[in-house]
Amino acid sequence: MKKAFLLSASLIFVMVAYTQMDLPPSGGNPRAMITEEVGITDITIKYSRPDVNKREGKIFGDGNRVPYGFKEQNFVTGKNDAPWRAGANEATTIAFEHDVKVEGKDIKAGTYALFMAMGADNVTLIFSRQSEAWGSFSYDPKDDVLRVDVKPIVLDKSVEWLKYEFVEHKENGCTIAMQWEKISVPFKVTVDVDNIVIASLRREMTSRKSFVPALELQAAQYCLNKNINLDEALAWSKNAIDGPGGQKTYITLRNLATAYEKLNRIPEADSSMNEALLIATANQYTAYGRQLIAQKRADKAMEVFKASQKRYGDIFGVNNGLMSGYSAAGDFKNALKYAEKAMAQTPNDAAKRTLEGQIAKLKDGKDIN
Repeated sequence: MKKAFLLSASLIFVMVAYTQMDLPPSGGNPRAMITEEVGITDITIKYSRPDVNKREGKIFGDGNRVPYGFKEQNFVTGKNDAPWRAGANEATTIAFEHDVKVEGKDIKAGTYALFMAMGADNVTLIFSRQSEAWGSFSYDPKDDVLRVDVKPIVLDKSVEWLKYEFVEHKENGCTIAMQWEKISVPFKVTVDVDNIVIASLRREMTSRKSFVPALELQAAQYCLNKNINLDEALAWSKNAIDGPGGQKTYITLRNLATAYEKLNRIPEADSSMNEALLIATANQYTAYGRQLIAQKRADKAMEVFKASQKRYGDIFGVNNGLMSGYSAAGDFKNALKYAEKAMAQTPNDAAKRTLEGQIAKLKDGKDIN
C-alpha cells in the first residue's frame, strides 16, 4: 500500500511538472526577450527582470543582493560557489543562430545559459550548457562552454528594471549590455557575416530557389557589391540570363558585365554591355557612362553618351550624360552647353538644384565628375 502511494505521488509530481498552468512569472519579475540580427544571424536573449525596489547601492557587492565572484547558493554542492544568474527566475539564456565570437573567442551556434561572476572592476561572463536550469542553483563548471572577462561600466542614471540591450551595431558585430541599477556589463559579439551568407546562398542555390532567376541575381549582386566570391557570382550572373527561366534584360546583362569587370575581364564586360545598351533607356546609358568615367575610361564613356544621343535625341537624360562626358574630357564649353540644355528640360526641383551646382562648377572651369 505504501509503495502504491509513493508511486501515485511520483506520478502526480511528474504530471504537475509537465502540465504547469500559464501564470505570471514568480516574484513579479517580468519575462523579456530581445533579438537582433547581425547579417543573417539571429542573437536572442531571454531573461526575467528584477527591479531595484528602493535597494539602490545594495544590489552589487559583498553583502548585497548580487555578491561579487562565485558566492550564490548552489544546491548541488551545498555551498555558496555559484555565479549570478544574470537576471531572475530561470537561467538567462542567449542563443546564436550561427557560430560567432564573443570578445574575440569562438562559440558554436546554440542556446546557452548566461551567468555572471560580478566584480567591481571585472565581470566574468560564463556561457553554460545549463540552458534549461532554474537560475544558477545547479551550476557546474563542467558545463561551461566559454568564459570571457569584461569591464563593467558605472552608469550616471539608475536602471530600475534589469534589461539587456544591443547598444552598438556594426556590419559584422554588435555590443550587448546587461544594465541594472548603476552598472552596465557590455560584451562584444562578432559574426563572420560574409562567409555565413555565402554558405547560405550556396545551400539555397541547390533548392528550388535556383530556378528563380531573380534570386540568382540577388545572390550574385550580394557578392559583387562586397567584392567577394567573384567566380561563383559570375556563374550565378550567367544563370540569371541563360538558366531555366533566365532573361536578357538590361539589369541582368549589366550585372553580368559587372561580374566580368570585377574579374578584370574587360573585353567580355564590354561585350555584355554592348548587348545591354540595345535595350537601355537614356538614363541607363547615362548611368553606365558615368561609371566608365569613374573607371578612368572617359573615351569609352563619350562613345556611350553619343550612342544615347543618336538613339534618343535631344532629351534630358541624353544632355545630362553629354554634360558629364565633355566635362571629363576637359571641354567645359560643350559641357556647359549640354548642361543648359538639360536645365531647360529638368524634370523636378531636385534635378534642377543639382544642375545649378554643376553649372556653377563648369563656369569656374572645374570637372563635375
